[in-house]
Amino acid sequence: MKKNIDKNKISNFKNHDPSYHHHSTFCMKSKPNNRYFKAELKRLTEEMRNDLCTEELKQKDPVHYYSLMGKKLPKKYQDKPKVQITPVNAFVPPQSELSKEELDAQMKKEAEERCIKEEAAREKKRKDKLEEERIQRNNAAALRESKYIGWTDAHTQGRWRSIHSDEYQRKVNKKTPFYY
Repeated sequence: MKKNIDKNKISNFKNHDPSYHHHSTFCMKSKPNNRYFKAELKRLTEEMRNDLCTEELKQKDPVHYYSLMGKKLPKKYQDKPKVQITPVNAFVPPQSELSKEELDAQMKKEAEERCIKEEAAREKKRKDKLEEERIQRNNAAALRESKYIGWTDAHTQGRWRSIHSDEYQRKVNKKTPFYY
């Protein structure tokens, strides 16, 4: 429903209705008739489906038939994963073939080997920790002593004075006046 608006209240630009009969059409906007083209496309696809999708195709190749129809494949046509059924005790571990005494001896031997491995791992960890502590001590000592360490230049005198200089001698050999 279009509103009836007073023409005097609208700007002149909107009031002016230009005629387009003398303009070229290449720059004009146009809308193709989507409904017509979509209907044609739908009709053609339906015809093709009717030609190709027959009961014979459905029986021979149901996967292809349902993909052409654009539908999901029903469960009765889906392949079920086959589970291989094996007996429960198909694998017999070698420990179960041993007698009780042999099994006890083997378990003791494995326990001793495990204990030796754990001891070696503990010793390695202890050595690593000692080495880390040594490095930390050295770093702390270097940080502590860094105020005494610095670059020196042998060619300039710097802040040091020779003990033979007059300035040093005056400072050291000050004679204090004695009052008698």
